[in-house]
Amino acid sequence: MLHDRIVTHDDFDGIASAALVGYYMEIENFAFAGPNDIIHNRISTSAFDIVCDLPYPLQCGIWFDHHVANFDDLELRGFDQGEIPGLRKIAPSCARVIVDHFSEEFEIDGEVEVIAAAADKIDSFAYESIEDWRADTPASRIDCAIKEREGSFSERREFLRWLCLSLMDQTLEDVAAGDEVTVRADSFRAGEESMLGLIEKEMGLLGGSGEIILLDFSEHTRKARVMKNLAQLLAPEAMAVLEVSPLFQRKLRTNDLSFSMSLTLAGQRHYAKFDIGEIMRTLDIGSGHPGAASGVVRSGSRAEMEQNRAATLERIGELWEGQKNNRE
Repeated sequence: MLHDRIVTHDDFDGIASAALVGYYMEIENFAFAGPNDIIHNRISTSAFDIVCDLPYPLQCGIWFDHHVANFDDLELRGFDQGEIPGLRKIAPSCARVIVDHFSEEFEIDGEVEVIAAAADKIDSFAYESIEDWRADTPASRIDCAIKEREGSFSERREFLRWLCLSLMDQTLEDVAAGDEVTVRADSFRAGEESMLGLIEKEMGLLGGSGEIILLDFSEHTRKARVMKNLAQLLAPEAMAVLEVSPLFQRKLRTNDLSFSMSLTLAGQRHYAKFDIGEIMRTLDIGSGHPGAASGVVRSGSRAEMEQNRAATLERIGELWEGQKNNRE
């Protein structure tokens, strides 16, 4: 079967994955989506599509992924993974899964390994220190450029397409040095100062241990544009960051809340066996990686939202302490 399009996650790992698949399969047609776009069928796929770093859709020709929750969901839907072309396995990034897949047929050159290693580090937040995380590297510049949301949807889509095509035939360093990346990365970095100010204003702690930074934006009437991991610059000894934000529809706040949590660098050093994805799955609100996960709690009224918020925060604290005690 002739596959003619790659549907991929619109983050660094997804872009790297699409570039690698495109390189090996000589495909230059890309579509970009988030996990919820697939879950809610907002993007149509066919047997001619290759899907990367996303949940399995209603239909596709080849599927590459590394999220264990997506594997579990597939089984619940009655699919047999063994019958789906591609490769799925637990790995630091989907790009790594793709390199492993094509290594059976092709010799993997050094630049491909550079891209996969960068995706491993960024997607699993596997930095050695805060200085390592904040270092200005080609991969970090591209990651910042991808995260920059200024401009129209079509402009961002065209940038991501350009990025995939560029990574197919240029080095990571050369792509990062281009004006297209530099302008967007500089804009994103400039916006981090205002993000830090908002984080400092809203930052608290969950529970009495002081191990989890709580960023509670649930009362905001406009979507808070922050990168929650920046909070560890203000509290480097904290083990995790938890962000609570309202969901919006057509820029109007709803009574539904998003809970997004990730281990900090300190948390990864001290509690390598923590599984935040398992916390979200236990609460039955979402899923994710051991080091980062998110979920949604829906409510029918504002009063119910406030009750659900308090109860969910309490349960997250309890599950966190339970995992820590079990490890000790």
